Amino acid sequence: MSLVSASNLARAYGAQDIFADVGFEIHARERIALVGVNGAGKSTLLRLLARVEPLDRGSLSLPPRDRVGYLPQEVTFAEGMTLQTYLDEAFARVRQLEVELRELEDALASPPPGVTIDELLIRHSDVSVAFEAADGYAYRHRIHETIAGLGIPEAHLEREVTTFSGGQRTRAALARLLLGGSDLLLLDEPTNHLDVDATEWLEGFLTGVHAAVVVVSHDRYFLDAVATRTWEIADGNFETYTGNYTQFARQRAEREARKQRDFATQQAHIARTEAFIRRYRAGVKARQARGRQKQLDRLGRVGPPRTHGQMNLAIRATLRAGDTVLAFENLGIAPDAPVGNGLLGQTPGMPFVHETTAQSRALAPLAHAHEIEVARGERVAIVGPNGAGKTTLLRVIMGELIPVRGRVHIGYGVQIAYYAQAHEQLDPKGTVMTEVTDGHAMSETEARTYLGRFLFTGDDVFKAVRALSGGERSRLALAKLALSSANVLILDEPTNHLDIYSREALEGVLDQFDGTIIFVSHDRFFIDGLATQIWEVADGKLTVHRGTWSEVRAARHDVGRRTAKPEDRPGLANASTVPEPTKQLFPPITRSSPAPRPTANPREIRAARERIEKLGRELAKLETDLQLLDQEIDVSSRSGDGVKLVELGARHVVVSEQLRATEERWLDAQATLEALECVTAS
Repeated sequence: MSLVSASNLARAYGAQDIFADVGFEIHARERIALVGVNGAGKSTLLRLLARVEPLDRGSLSLPPRDRVGYLPQEVTFAEGMTLQTYLDEAFARVRQLEVELRELEDALASPPPGVTIDELLIRHSDVSVAFEAADGYAYRHRIHETIAGLGIPEAHLEREVTTFSGGQRTRAALARLLLGGSDLLLLDEPTNHLDVDATEWLEGFLTGVHAAVVVVSHDRYFLDAVATRTWEIADGNFETYTGNYTQFARQRAEREARKQRDFATQQAHIARTEAFIRRYRAGVKARQARGRQKQLDRLGRVGPPRTHGQMNLAIRATLRAGDTVLAFENLGIAPDAPVGNGLLGQTPGMPFVHETTAQSRALAPLAHAHEIEVARGERVAIVGPNGAGKTTLLRVIMGELIPVRGRVHIGYGVQIAYYAQAHEQLDPKGTVMTEVTDGHAMSETEARTYLGRFLFTGDDVFKAVRALSGGERSRLALAKLALSSANVLILDEPTNHLDIYSREALEGVLDQFDGTIIFVSHDRFFIDGLATQIWEVADGKLTVHRGTWSEVRAARHDVGRRTAKPEDRPGLANASTVPEPTKQLFPPITRSSPAPRPTANPREIRAARERIEKLGRELAKLETDLQLLDQEIDVSSRSGDGVKLVELGARHVVVSEQLRATEERWLDAQATLEALECVTAS
């Protein structure tokens, strides 16, 4: 039985259609990933399901309003409400029963006039059964377990939610939603502001919860762990796929390849038919030509395969760095350390040192690293809980903060480019155009062409930086980064605000980069695709792990399974609805290498062109022969030479058949060439 049923849904903003004629069903406990480029309509569809926005057209059957939980990207709270009060609202019915139990217990100690002890005992028994059935004895424990899983400190329960940061607000709203017992959970970017441990806990919760889930996320690892079905919104179209993100990506590639083949086949057929029509529009086969034109007019055209708006960028180093690009010597870092001069005054390519000063040495370090070296070509992923010091470490490497202990050595030949999480490298007073032209000899036409590779088109290039969305700022920051010609990239959360397709494009570009990359990210799929080593910043120290993300997590999981005792394993109170967090600790995902893209042999293309030219010459000769025969037949007909007419007629039949057969071979050769060129272009 369907929990949700939708048919012919349509939504538009003004004259712009977001999507139309969308239909689907959602079944109980189904977990659906909703993917697509930024602006495709994912959040809009969630708001329709949450009854936040009205439908323009279509029908939608939903569970009762109080059985649908919705987490928007931006969350607001009432003034004066503490986190404890906010979370208690999820158990309003349980708390009402709890209050009634206490009142009945007081009444049993001192029965009110006109009420017997037996009546009170019967009512107490009924309320106790209802309270226990609602899991009332465990609800407070569930609150504490949930906030612990999401990384919310116990002390925050007494704080007003309006004083929380954006990330803390998201976690609070997510905790309230997960405790609500909804039949349908609608989650819009729930992993935003979550560190890896909290995201891992959420994966475990969602895979065990009894509710159906529809989740919008660009976290591919998260979608692989959670989703049982995937919906894609693209160019106003809605398509459904079975399985998680990796399975969806494979099915999508197969569908697109099939559409490419169907489109190429139909285009070849259309080309052959149009060539026949042009050749025989007038003449003995004019009737056939008209018939083929009617067939073309009635033909259902296969549209060209859709292409996602993807960034087209390349980052190339112009100078080779030395063997060691970076080294730490007994390094201590702190976010409140004195501000340094950064890379100002440093001669590009010459080694230099950031080291502690008397002023900074007085501060206690947030995190500490011993002797660590980074070799040329390494890809280092920095991971750890929020607040552990990951961004602080990057700022110390860049010289923006002074170390509170030890020193940072920057090696010979190193040229660094920095991508800041908050895009501080962008001038809020500038425009998209000025951000790439300032400091670079580039005409407006060249700048427009360059920015087009980052999806800035038309008047977008004149937008003020302060007016850009998060995704637009991310793309502009990457455009500036690509102009740097650096051989060491320092990246702080580069995938934030990027949709899945842009993340895939960025991952591919960085994978081809021949320099060194040090980056902070919570995107485990992105980390797994790039990192050769993992730096874990946690509990005041930096630990180096060699290998990919999957290898490191799998090794840790194996150690945990061998050493943990059953009683040591954390779990939520309601094990039937919430699994132990350790059950879903990043099972290693085997990511198959992409199939090699088919390419045509240049010799095949050259041979096809030569064959077309040869057949074209034969066609021209046969057409000339046929014209001469027509003239001779006309002369013989006027002279009354019957014998000659019979001979010429027989020759006309032979030449006409040769012309038809040669034309077919020419059309086939033309189709072959188009197919070869299409494969090469793709």
